[in-house]
Amino acid sequence: MKRFLIVGLGSIGRRHLVNLASLYPEADFTILRHKQRPDVLADRLGASVVTRLEDVIDESFDLVVLATPSANHIDLLPELIRRGFNLLVEKPIVSSLGDCNSLIDALAAAPAAVRVSAFNFRHLSSLVALREQVHRGILGNVVRASFTAGQWLPDWRPSQNYRQSYSANPDQGGGVELDLVHEIDLARWIFGELNLEFARCGKFSDLEISSHDTAMMVFSPQNGSAPVIQIALDYVSRQRLRHYEIVGDRAGLNWNIDGALDLIEPDGRRSLEHAPNGFDIAKSYIAMLERTLRAVEGDWQEPLQTLEDGIESTRLAIQVREKGGQR
Repeated sequence: MKRFLIVGLGSIGRRHLVNLASLYPEADFTILRHKQRPDVLADRLGASVVTRLEDVIDESFDLVVLATPSANHIDLLPELIRRGFNLLVEKPIVSSLGDCNSLIDALAAAPAAVRVSAFNFRHLSSLVALREQVHRGILGNVVRASFTAGQWLPDWRPSQNYRQSYSANPDQGGGVELDLVHEIDLARWIFGELNLEFARCGKFSDLEISSHDTAMMVFSPQNGSAPVIQIALDYVSRQRLRHYEIVGDRAGLNWNIDGALDLIEPDGRRSLEHAPNGFDIAKSYIAMLERTLRAVEGDWQEPLQTLEDGIESTRLAIQVREKGGQR
């Protein structure tokens, strides 16, 4: 029987719990949360609930899922690493550069284990196809790339007052540059390690939050080559928005939130992918979990992402906050 520990039972923790239960209906679940209180989902799955890591630290689990707010990860993650647990850690991994460095040090001394960063966009079929097209070289010399994402923050979690969400509070890891770290991670995944050239972020709207609601940034590859990479993120767009554009001297690629991937050529536009599941977020989480559990069994498959790799994407997002920030 599979055994899983879910740390944190907010919206993302619940998603992972439900998904694991669908994949492994007979599994044994333990939930670590800061308070003991009744929970319909936990009761339905027969999950044990504990309030201290010490209560389960000596037990064995096939996978530990860390799904607390990112600012709280550092409270438990070093010990989970040191103990050699197989881990799936939600993004962003942490919320300070010092914590990034502490985790890298902990990983260097840790026993072998499967440790995965939960950047689920890497498991979207349309974005896998986008990356493959870039790496095939069909665009020629890629000169620039842009990644744009935004959504009205009050619409993100309709059951929660946005003013009380972690997104609204920079001390809890909130801020659009961290919340929408997907785009930074995808730029790294496609183009390799990046240097931050420019950043500007702040709270510019009338949203009642203390975190940044808007962020603009420019990156360049560390090897000194093109492209110039621009990323624009916000909590303000009244309709959910994601649009990526990659421009080369032979062709270009356009990707939209509906999962449509188009090749832009001199003689017109050609659709490369427009499947209904091209931007299926729910499916991406399932695919990530399935690949993670196969990795635990010894079969690591792309596009799984190590914890070390996820820390580097997180590090860039924190650099954006620190270099471009104002409140």
